Amino acid sequence: MASNTAGNKNEFRRELFRSGGYVRHFYPDDKRNPFFRIYAKKKRDTVAILNTSKYPKAILDIGGGMGRLSLGLARLAQNDVVLTDISVDMLRLAGEQTQPPGNLSMVNGDAHLLPFADHSFDCVVALDLLCHLLRPQKALHEFHRVLRVDGRLILDSTNSNPLWAFFYPRYLGKNPRTWLKIVKFRGVYPGWEKIVRHYSKKTFFSLLHETGFGLLRSINYGPFFCPKWHLAITKKIG
Repeated sequence: MASNTAGNKNEFRRELFRSGGYVRHFYPDDKRNPFFRIYAKKKRDTVAILNTSKYPKAILDIGGGMGRLSLGLARLAQNDVVLTDISVDMLRLAGEQTQPPGNLSMVNGDAHLLPFADHSFDCVVALDLLCHLLRPQKALHEFHRVLRVDGRLILDSTNSNPLWAFFYPRYLGKNPRTWLKIVKFRGVYPGWEKIVRHYSKKTFFSLLHETGFGLLRSINYGPFFCPKWHLAITKKIG
């Protein structure tokens, strides 16, 4: 979630994720976004990690919305990329913004019950998704199910220690009452606290371990002592 505008509180229900309306609040490529630079770096790092392998691979981009990540991955002909999102409208927007290459397909699906057979993908990637999931363990088990033996999962999580927010004045705004609520809601902007959840690094890594993923590497984004995001590069085990 990138917006720091509360808007109409009726918008902030889980139905928002099923509609194209979410795009009004999530604008990572806008330079006015307080997290523009670290969003861009996280995207570049993820694409680089997934594009380093020389062999052909099937990649599933879960919750990929308008295809910001999928389009970068599909630029390599060796990648067979599937973009899936819970919102049909978001997938439509992805198709409209550019002519999808032949190695990119789009499938409507819920992360909690993926419409794919077991062992279908070499890599699963899900950026800016975990904080929105109602049942994260269920979704992670689905990611594990559709991955092949030794498959890779790349997943990020927003830090529940809210101190990172004080490094981004545009996110905080000018109202001290808002600052207090951001601290209370563990970095979640007021208005989103019922449908967005942030995790500590320890809890995040524990979730991955408990659902059958071994950590290979992690990258932090944001303030050194209190990052905004933790990105985990993991391997399917078990």
